[in-house]
Parts: sequence; structure tokens; C-alpha cells
Amino acid sequence: MVKIKENNKLWAIHSWVGLYAGVIIAFLSITGAAALFRVELDHVFNPHLRSVTPEGRQLAMTPVVEKVKAQHPDKVLFEVELPVSATGSWNIRLLPKEQRRLFPIFWEVFVNPYTGEILGERNYYKSFTYYLRNIHVRFYEGFYGRQIVGLAGIALLISTVTGLLIYGRFMKKRFFGTIRKKNLRVSQADYHKLIGMLALVFNLMIAITGAWLGLQGYLQKWLNIERPNTFKLIEKPYSKEEDIALTFDFDSIYLASRTHFPQLMPVIIRPSTNGDGVVEVIGDVPKQVYERNSNKIVLSKDNYQPQFIYNISHDNAGAKLFYVQESLHFGDYGGLALKLLYGVLSLTSGFLALSGFIVYLERTRKKRFEQPKFVELRPLLLRWTAGILGTCVIIGILSGIWGIGIPTLVVVILFYSFILLILLKTVFGRIKRRIAKLNNQIT
Repeated sequence: MVKIKENNKLWAIHSWVGLYAGVIIAFLSITGAAALFRVELDHVFNPHLRSVTPEGRQLAMTPVVEKVKAQHPDKVLFEVELPVSATGSWNIRLLPKEQRRLFPIFWEVFVNPYTGEILGERNYYKSFTYYLRNIHVRFYEGFYGRQIVGLAGIALLISTVTGLLIYGRFMKKRFFGTIRKKNLRVSQADYHKLIGMLALVFNLMIAITGAWLGLQGYLQKWLNIERPNTFKLIEKPYSKEEDIALTFDFDSIYLASRTHFPQLMPVIIRPSTNGDGVVEVIGDVPKQVYERNSNKIVLSKDNYQPQFIYNISHDNAGAKLFYVQESLHFGDYGGLALKLLYGVLSLTSGFLALSGFIVYLERTRKKRFEQPKFVELRPLLLRWTAGILGTCVIIGILSGIWGIGIPTLVVVILFYSFILLILLKTVFGRIKRRIAKLNNQIT
């Protein structure tokens, strides 16, 4: 009797989480599979910005950066991204001195490192690669989107664990992988169990890391965790204006970073603008399975001497755990083959949400059939699919035209209006049922 009650509770939790969080999980599954390849897709769609033909030795970096800065007097240099191969371009990134809230700018200037030719410029917030990451990481919602994604990670974790407890016992009674063809509900239930068990470890990993990444800001605050590679000076030697005006040689900074931190493969050179008077050289150390661009060396703008060196491999277990989350979540540590595997596996959580929804709809079909607004399974699924894809396309178009500001505002209005509508519908529905029940008792 106790086991039956426990199973009923597990079923209730599993069904409730799947029903109410299933659409979000399915959405994150699809957008996550696409976001895995955002960098590769940017190279495919914009080869004129990203690819160059090697022509001897590369130019000195400093004159090129100064030329770009002179062409953008209304902006401040943020960083220079270095290519990871000989056929890549320099990406010089700048921020406006006065940022417009509704139309923010993160300006990128792509330069051929062999000729100094400017290959093209763009606002990163209007790029397809930014759209892919932002719609997955925060639903393009500007306030609590990231935290909602984190909560979806917790929902996926609960769904996966309860599914294991339910179906793990169930699969003992049947040969693993058996798919019954009795009807749609039964076959989808069997596929649901099979895929759930096959992708169990992967979905547990995605759920845990997704929950951490989504709720990271709050968790760091609650647990008093500071980002392990943070460099801080208690007393600033310069004002912000003086710091920005300080000149230094990019090539000397690069060489100094290679001398003092030879294991580091530099990817980003970022001068301070807060009064620290330093330059951060950020990159990766070979054979590490950690978040990209988290190792760094901080050098003085005056004499290029190291002020801070951070190698994740030399830090404690807590720091390593901190930096392994994003790499595990996005598969960004084993090349294109691993990303392709991640892409296939990431779709399993979406399939589980869809198949679970189909099982629920088929199981409740008779009850729903009696309702005046009954819709058959196929048109209902098509309606939801068209709505989700249509929303993504519209947000993508708005993002390409106006950047992050306008589409974020649209999403905020639509999202919270939808939530308010659901709440009002639920409340009034309960009131209506309560009134009907009282009327029945009176009569």
C-alpha cells in the first residue's frame, strides 16, 4: 500500500511538471541544439567577416586598433578578439560612450590582420549568433528570462529523476526497447520510456548545469561566491578618463602574456576602463575541459608586468566546478563531433516533453471531447508548433532590424500578458465552478 501511494505521488509530480513545464523544456531543447553551433553558423553566414587568406606576416596590432578607434570617436575600445587560426580576422569591439537603452550597441569591426583592410562592421546585438544565444539563455526576456530558464532546468531535473524512479521499475517487467503498437498513447508512452532511459545521464547533466547557469547570479549572491578569476584593486591608481587615455602597445602586451603565462593561448586583449590601469589577456589552456576564455593574465599598462595570473588547473575543486558548468552544458570542449552528438542528444528532452504531452492528451481525450472547445490532437500540436516557430521568426526579424531592445520589449509585453491571461483564466474558472457548485447545492 505504501509503495502504491509513493508511485502515485511520483506519477503526479512527473505528470504535473511535464504538463506545465513541457513547452518551455521543448523550446529550450530546440533552441539549445541550434545555439550549440552559433559560432560555426556565424562563420558560415559571414565568411567575408571571419575568413582571410594568409599573406606573410601579420601587421603590428596597435596601429590598426588606433586607426579603428579614430574612425569611431563616439565609442570606447572594449577588447580585441584574436583569431584561433591563421585564416581568421581580428575582431575589434567597441562600446558607445553614451549607450541608448532601447537601442544598445556592441560594435564589431573585422580587420584583415595581414593587410589592415576593414572587412566589415556590425552591431553584435543584431547578429544571428547573438539571437541564437539570447533566445536560448533568456528567452529574449530582459528581466527574469535567465532565471526562468534556470527554473526550467530544475523542472527537467525533477522530471528526469521521477521518470527514472517510475520507469526504472517498470522496465524490469519488460524487455528493454520493446515498443507496443496497440495505439498512439501506448506507443508514445513506450518511446517516452525508452528515450528517457537512453538519454538519462545527458539530461541529468543538462538539467543540473542549466539550473546553475540560469540561477547563477542569485546563487553566487546567496552563497557568497565570487567569480574565481576576478581581479580587483581596492584603490584605483587612475580616474576612468585617465585609464581610457593611457596608451600601450598591443603587440608588447601579447608577447608579455606569452612570456609570463606560456600555457595560455590568448584569445582576447581587454584594456581596463575603470581606473585599474591594466590590460587583461584572456584565453584558454590546452587540454582543459572548462568554460572558454576563463584563464587570464593581467598586465600593467605602464610596464607590462603581471599583476595577476589565473590558471584554472591551479585552483581548488570549487573553482573547477564553477568553470566546468558552461562547457558541459554547451559541449564546448571536444570539437565539432562532440557538438553534433550534443545536438542530437539535446533534442531528446524536447521529444520527451512532446511525447508526454501526447500521452496526456490521448489519456484525457474522452474527458476533453465533452468540452465545447475540444480540438483534435493533430491540429492542436500544429497550432502550438506554428505559434512557437512564428514567435521565434518574428523575434529573429526584429532582432536583425533593431537589435536587442525592441524585441526584448515585445517579448516582455507578450510573455507577461500571456502569464496574466492564464492566471485570470484560472482564477475566473475556479470562481465559475464554485458558483456552479453552490447553485447545484441550492437547487
